[in-house]
Amino acid sequence: MQNLKIKLPKTLLKEEQLRGARISVYFRWVFVLLLTALLIIQYSLGHQEVSKHAIIFLSIYFLSNVFFSIALHKNYDPRYLRFLGATIDIAVISYHIYGMAQLSDYTAVSAAATIFIIPLFFVIYTFRIDRGLLMYLIFISLLGYNLVYFTNYYQNPLLYNEFLSLSPISQIFKSVYIAVIGLLCIYLQNSVFRFLNKQLLEAEEKSKLDTEVKIAQEKNLYAQKLIEKEKILNKELEDEIRKKDEYSKELKETQELVNNIISNLIGAVSRCLYDKNFTAKFYSDKIYDITGYYATDFIDNKNISFSEIIHPEDAARVKEAVEDSVKNKKPYSLDFRVIHKNGNTVWVHENGQPAYDKKGNIVYLDGITTDITAKKQADIALKKAEEKFKRIVETSPVAISFADIDGKISFVNDMFTNLFGYKIEDIPDFKTYFRKIYPDENYREKISSIWLNATENAKNNKGQIEPYEIVMTCKDGTEKHVIAYTALLEDGYLAIFNDISELKEAEMSLSKAKEELETLNLNLEKQVEERTEQLTKVNTQLLKLQKENLQSQFEVLKQQVNPHFLFNSLNVLTSLIKVDADLAEKFTERLSKVYRHVLENKDKDVIALSTEMEFLKAYIFLLDIRFANKIVVDIRFKEKDFDGYYVVPLALQLLIENAIKHNTFSKKSPLKIEMFIDKNNYLNIINNLQNRESQMNSTGVGVVNISKRYSLLTEKEPVFEMTNKEFIAKIPLISNINDKK
Repeated sequence: MQNLKIKLPKTLLKEEQLRGARISVYFRWVFVLLLTALLIIQYSLGHQEVSKHAIIFLSIYFLSNVFFSIALHKNYDPRYLRFLGATIDIAVISYHIYGMAQLSDYTAVSAAATIFIIPLFFVIYTFRIDRGLLMYLIFISLLGYNLVYFTNYYQNPLLYNEFLSLSPISQIFKSVYIAVIGLLCIYLQNSVFRFLNKQLLEAEEKSKLDTEVKIAQEKNLYAQKLIEKEKILNKELEDEIRKKDEYSKELKETQELVNNIISNLIGAVSRCLYDKNFTAKFYSDKIYDITGYYATDFIDNKNISFSEIIHPEDAARVKEAVEDSVKNKKPYSLDFRVIHKNGNTVWVHENGQPAYDKKGNIVYLDGITTDITAKKQADIALKKAEEKFKRIVETSPVAISFADIDGKISFVNDMFTNLFGYKIEDIPDFKTYFRKIYPDENYREKISSIWLNATENAKNNKGQIEPYEIVMTCKDGTEKHVIAYTALLEDGYLAIFNDISELKEAEMSLSKAKEELETLNLNLEKQVEERTEQLTKVNTQLLKLQKENLQSQFEVLKQQVNPHFLFNSLNVLTSLIKVDADLAEKFTERLSKVYRHVLENKDKDVIALSTEMEFLKAYIFLLDIRFANKIVVDIRFKEKDFDGYYVVPLALQLLIENAIKHNTFSKKSPLKIEMFIDKNNYLNIINNLQNRESQMNSTGVGVVNISKRYSLLTEKEPVFEMTNKEFIAKIPLISNINDKK
């Protein structure tokens, strides 16, 4: 009973402080009512200026007390709010006194009301049971009281020295008086503390004595009951021991079952504390496969904490996710990286949720952590492949458009806009697009039939797409002759267009020149002497046009190969992206290499054999993926042994494409293509004959085009032969690019 140096329990201290806070709020409301009444009296007596000044600070005081009332209603009373209330109380009183002295009553700075109000606040704050708060109030009260006085004093010292009660000596005396009352309030507050401690100790002592007496009485009664029930209890104890053994066995079996389930889970099960380092209390053995550390390394942070192996760039994000989960009492789920014991970075996915006790306090964080490194790597590879695929389509030298199943145009590349003038916003749906490019209704019906037949043929030929020639109307009203390729995919319609307008113009010019030449030949016998010079010019023009026509045929051949080959390759790539992202990436690289070769060498008459073979190997790689080992290409020479030799561009690719087009093949009966250079420096391309039952239509610009292109370059001519079993093509190697006819 004599030891009073104990601290109040936190709950009791908080209750007393809340009780003191309520007293402060009630006092402020009374103070507001009194000031309001005083304000009304002042205003009625004609002190309007002073009243206007008081209204401002009364409003501030009213609003602040509304805020404190709301906070108190929610039992919200932190220390900063207490200090803020004390500051507002003294600031409002001090500044009001200052305003009163400035506007009407200079004696207000030392009035008795002021000396009474400030100590009254000391008494009110004594019951807040906060020593620091009371001492702060006393300090700022004395500071504000004297600051107001001496500010007014130095503005008019003669006025305040005229009366002894207003002089600095009197002010100092009043300040000492206020300070003494403050000290008494501090003493009073300490007395309250001692009183509460004393009451608490007495209550504890009384409770202890009452408990001892009650226990003694109950012991006697209980002893009697124990004697009576001893035999029964002994029997029950035996039953309990037997049941306990059974329960222990069941518990052991359950624990073994739980351990087996946890060990067979794909991820590591964990339980940790919600602290700075997520101190682990349990980890399943699976954590070793993920991090390289044993579960015992993490328990109670024995060797390392889990937070230490979280990747530095992800640590803040993980902490934020867990804090949000705890704050909102909801599960969390996120991906992040950890540093494996061997130094490697491992991607993991963690699902978890907070566990709370009956009072709502967080006890643990329970979770399961899964290794998703392989999935992340696959996602990254897939994203790269998709980006490369998109770049190829966007930079393709042919026009490409795509519409979804509902007919909405979702994509056109830059070449489409450059060729036809339409942007994606100009053709929102397939119906609008179809009417714009085919304004004539009869021609639309014809194109619809062609398009449906091409799509059906593509289905029957397992992806083989046959081109068709059409005329399309551009945005500016002009017409373009194009070779079109269309197909129905799983998620929409893909269309590829290759402009052949220049070729059509060349054909028309050639036809016109031919007609003129035939007319001249009919009259040649009669006009030999007069028209010799003119005929020579016409013949020269004809040769030039033939050469230009041959070159145009070669250009269209290259352009025809591009969309045809691109479309089939895109189909293959679409499938690969879903099945094998790594192989899709390699396929995209080879496809890019093929098209880069076509773009870089499209204007050349001849190309180095080594360069053409690099292109051909990339092309063969694409064929291997597309036809799955149904085509075997055997190259029996080394390019370095034939440095300085040239061939015409795309000749080898065209011959291989020609062999694929006119032959059937399968894994059991593959198409075999052999390539070697004979002693006459002819590159031989030989394939076995497995003719299709229904031959595909030929464009007529393949083998003939190769022969004519060589005729413009050299006297050596390509040789094409067919036996019962083989088709043989021999392409002359040009040793000097200037060795032309």
